Amino acid sequence: MRTVLPTIGTASRSSGARAVTRVTADQLPGSGPDGDRRAGTLERGLAILEMLSTGGPVTSARIMEELALSRSATYRILGLLRQRGYVDWDGSAERIHLGRQVVTLGMAALATFDPFVAAQAHLRDLSSELSEAALMAVRDGEQMVYIAHEDATDNLIAVRRLLGVRRPLHATSLGKAYLAALPVEEADRIVDQLPLVVLTANTIIDRGRLRAELDETRARGYAVDNGENEVDVMCFGAAIRDDRGIPVCAISVAGPRERMLEKANVIPQRVADTALSVSRRLGFRGSLNVAQLRR
Repeated sequence: MRTVLPTIGTASRSSGARAVTRVTADQLPGSGPDGDRRAGTLERGLAILEMLSTGGPVTSARIMEELALSRSATYRILGLLRQRGYVDWDGSAERIHLGRQVVTLGMAALATFDPFVAAQAHLRDLSSELSEAALMAVRDGEQMVYIAHEDATDNLIAVRRLLGVRRPLHATSLGKAYLAALPVEEADRIVDQLPLVVLTANTIIDRGRLRAELDETRARGYAVDNGENEVDVMCFGAAIRDDRGIPVCAISVAGPRERMLEKANVIPQRVADTALSVSRRLGFRGSLNVAQLRR
């Protein structure tokens, strides 16, 4: 059965009356059997590229099995991708891998992508969704420096504006998230050199305990500041990583401890998910909570 769209009227030259032309859905540009086939080919081609992006070369047999494609359809799509430079393979066509055009696109995307601008947009969404302050900071030596602060709430008790303020690595969720995202050996070297200054009764000043805290952060995918920097303020933070898995900055959501505890089943995971989303835009393909733990 053909779907009939709203009628389009055209004026008659002879009588001035309006003649009615009926346009069906399959007459629209890109619609109909040919359009459906093109869309299907595009979707399957993108699925093949996504498969290849997760690791090394794959075989045509695996592509056929995982995407439920026939042999002829598989080689037709691979041929198109190869012709455009998106895939390549050896003489047997059984070791298929990404082609040069994918690298070109990836470099162009990275060149025009600003992680801080992208993260700040996410911060606004986090603050609006969670009704708490959302922050971003970069590492400068032994400290984290706040470079963004979004607070879309009208809470009477809120975290004060912190742009440009510096806080020690060991006493913030931002700092601990950043440290935990580094290779373990590098994080350990930094911890050995940190001046573990006491800021509140909850500040961690034992290096062994701080290393254990970083291991917990790696395992769960986010860091916690439980009144360690400011009394009665709680924060959940996660690192944003580049394509090599190296942290470039960290984000957090912060607020009064009691209010944060009420949302503790939601906020940490949302922060971790947001950090991972921005990291993906930077080319990161790992998982934020899968890291090398101390042996």
